[in-house]
Formats: sequence, C-alpha cells, structure tokens
Amino acid sequence: MKSSHILAIIGCALALSACGGGGGGTAAPSTPAVTLSAITSTNAPKAAANAFTASDLIGRESAWLSGAVTGVSITPANVGVVSPVLDLLKGAYGTDGGNLLAGVTRSVNCTDGGTISSDATARNSTTMSDGDQFTITANNCVAKGTTENGSFSVKVSGVSGNVLHSGVGTATFDVLFNNFSVASSGGNTVVSGDMKISLNATSSTDSLLTVSGASLLVSVQRSGATVASRALTSYSVSLSVHGTAVTTAANLSISGKTDGLGQYTYTVKNLQPFVSTATDLPTSGALVVTGADSSVIVNAIANGVRLDYSDNTSGVVTKSNSVSWSDFFSNY
Repeated sequence: MKSSHILAIIGCALALSACGGGGGGTAAPSTPAVTLSAITSTNAPKAAANAFTASDLIGRESAWLSGAVTGVSITPANVGVVSPVLDLLKGAYGTDGGNLLAGVTRSVNCTDGGTISSDATARNSTTMSDGDQFTITANNCVAKGTTENGSFSVKVSGVSGNVLHSGVGTATFDVLFNNFSVASSGGNTVVSGDMKISLNATSSTDSLLTVSGASLLVSVQRSGATVASRALTSYSVSLSVHGTAVTTAANLSISGKTDGLGQYTYTVKNLQPFVSTATDLPTSGALVVTGADSSVIVNAIANGVRLDYSDNTSGVVTKSNSVSWSDFFSNY
C-alpha cells in the first residue's frame, strides 16, 4: 500500500528508576528499571490497541519494500515515518553526477507540491556511498497522500548496490529527527529522536527492513492541537517481504497518556510474527502487552483480533473476546 501509515497516539517519557550503589569503592553502573502500569480487564482493549499501533507506526512499511501489497478498507487513519524518510532521501540525491559538497544547499520539487532542501557531503549525487551525510528539510512536501515538514539528519553506511533507486541492494541509515512531521487526513505526527533503518533487498518482492533506536518521541496533532504524545524506547521492529507475504515483529517499551488509559507504561513484544498477505492487516500472529502483574495478548484472526487478558504473572487467560478490526481500532 503506497501510503499506508499508522496514527500515533501516546506519549511521555518512560518512568525509569535506578538502583543505588554500595559502599567501599566506585559503584557499578546501575540498570534502570521500568515501572509498568497495571492492565485491567476494563482497559485491556485500549492498552492492546495503543500498543499495536505503536509498533505499527514503524512496522507497517511494506509499501516502500514491495508494490505487491495492496490496501484494505478497514484501517485506522494513520501516519508512518519510515517510508517518507526513504522517499525524501531518495529525492535528495541529485541527477548531475557531481559531488555534493557540505555547505551547499540544494532544493528539489516534490511530486505534488512543496520542496525538500538538503545540505550534504556525498561522493556522488546519484549513487549512495558509505559515509554520505545529509541534513534534509521538508517544506510542505506533498507526495503519496502525505505532507512532510521539518528536518532530519542521516548518515549512510553498509552500502551495496543502489537500493533507494533500483530496489536492490543494502544500506543502513542512521537518522536523527528534529520535529519532523508527516500529515495525512487522519492527523499530523511529529517525531524527534533516533532511528537506525537497515535495508536488504534482493528484488522488489524479497526484502528485509529492520528499524531500531534508543528513543523516539512522537506527538499527534489534530486540527492544529496536540491531542497525544508517546515515547518508544529501546525499540526494534523487523519487516520482511517475500512475494505477497509481509511478516513483522516488534520489541519495545512504550509510555504515554490517553483519555481512556491515563498515564501508562507497557512493554510490547511479538510472541509470533504478524503475517499479512493480500492486505496490510495481519491474518496471523500474536503480540503481548505486559503491564504490572497483568497482560493482554493481541491475536490476529480472520477479519479481526482476539484479546486474551491475564490478571496475574502466570499468564493464565482470565478473559477473552474477539472483535473486528474497526472495533479494535476504535479503542484508541
């Protein structure tokens, strides 16, 4: 799906506490402990929906890897961040074949209006090379149903082939966002923080994308007002495309605040990867959202999800119910 993105709707930094050191010398570095929030049988659907969309903010990026995956009518209004970054970086490479010099700003028109400007140090303006560096600023850049504004910096490494232009090859992009925004009909998502994007593609329908980072801060705006914010920490998401099958798996911590949940902090991890075929919604796979002595598992089933709630650390299911995708997304 060429512009399939996910709405972000949680926020605030993770609440971390550090262990104290003992006497008699220099204390060893402490490991921060995450203070999790309780998940109840009442708020479990909202916890599940917010956790699912947190991972999907990054994970549902098959559009850039493969044109074979088409859209589906029941999806949340959404905005993603990986595909716009790759598209803008692709556009930042010029067409004259010369070197891109630091301090020289170039401007390129976007497909449907607006521009991107780039300040780059690169060996060649059309082909990626290890060590290339860009600072890219989007100015009302409109393409594929989204509008981008703000800036991010990128350092390129691990280059083989020209994956941005030919769809075949490898590359790693170390990205730092600075209030970079992607807007669609569902709202405006603004991100700051770090992200490592690694691409390995042997064809347009056989690709692997991995995304990871220490901290990504996300805020959501509607009608000019900020309605929510979220933090993803120690996050990693993998996405593979093989033919028309797309497989995703996530592992991260999220912290945020919504009207339905209040302030919360959870950990999120796929128990089995999500798999989708003809649509961008998974038809199999499971993701567990863990809170304080509680959890809810999101099981992808035909035409929806089954939510299995547990109110203890043993993981014994104490409540289970199945809902359609549209009802599931309405929880957030």
